[in-house]
Amino acid sequence: MTTTTALPGLALFEVPPVTDNAGAGYAVLLDNAVRAESLGYETYWVAEGRFSNIGLPSALTLLAVLSERTDRLRLGTAVIPLAFDHPQRLAETAAVVNTLSGDRLELGVGKGNGGGFSAAAYDAFGLDENRREELYAEALARLRGAFGLQRVVDGKTFGFYPPAGNLPQRLWQATSKVDTARSIGRAGDALQLHRFASGGPTGAVQKDLVDAYSSELPADRSPRIGVSRSVLPAESKRDAVRLFTEHLERDPGATPWINRGSSPSEILRDFYILHGTPEEIAAELVADAAVSASTDYLFSVPLALDDKHYRDSLAVVAEEIYPTLSTVRPNALSRNSLSTLPIPVG
Repeated sequence: MTTTTALPGLALFEVPPVTDNAGAGYAVLLDNAVRAESLGYETYWVAEGRFSNIGLPSALTLLAVLSERTDRLRLGTAVIPLAFDHPQRLAETAAVVNTLSGDRLELGVGKGNGGGFSAAAYDAFGLDENRREELYAEALARLRGAFGLQRVVDGKTFGFYPPAGNLPQRLWQATSKVDTARSIGRAGDALQLHRFASGGPTGAVQKDLVDAYSSELPADRSPRIGVSRSVLPAESKRDAVRLFTEHLERDPGATPWINRGSSPSEILRDFYILHGTPEEIAAELVADAAVSASTDYLFSVPLALDDKHYRDSLAVVAEEIYPTLSTVRPNALSRNSLSTLPIPVG
């Protein structure tokens, strides 16, 4: 049993790769999450994807297993693309995982990455990706309603089971669009931000999303904003570039989203991967407008998930980088003190 106190807002975010041995890959995820709990991380977030370089089509299944191997670590999906699940079935599965974990699930949902990244998945499910916005809105509305659904059978009323408790109030939505950020705030949900943004400096672009979200948030709801950042702590910037270069040489397919021909230094720059000494990374994070306005920090490290430096970096983030951020972190609502009253959506 772990006795480590959770560090508020500190989170590990992992994107499972497609490997030759799926079972071994999932075992690495579980081991890393257990290590994160021992280091004081508050939440473990895992990505879900299919027919892509993301090797986990069912995040909730992995988190159900993880719930039995951890004691207090919060468990998050980052994110479940709603178009590929039936809302009622998703709500039921999420409620089972939440029950097994002792009310520790954070339910992150989204549309699936755009720009063609999710095209194969939409095709596999017989869906038109051009309708992704419409499909998402429909599925989200049905997911909200699913938690309170009742049916009468032979005169007896059956309700949603197992009881969802506060889970519907721990719904996180990911977006890169200002209009969607406003609707997330209006619904009283939590906001998730990507590791980098296009159209300008990531922090500035995402601060606009934070402001849009906050402007619509009901007065009785505290903001919950999760910002994802990729960091590579090392002895120096030069050493970080070396580590990243060696990673790419070992696994050329690790970054399928890059422009071919880009150097490791250019990739680190263009995709906003903060690297260097812990002090340098912490200073950049504090100067990041979106980070400074966030309540949760979803850290990822751009190395193989079973790499020794990767695992060592988890401790560096918790012990050397996070303490600087904790001094500027906004107050966040306790995960288990959320109101169970429904939030009107207009």
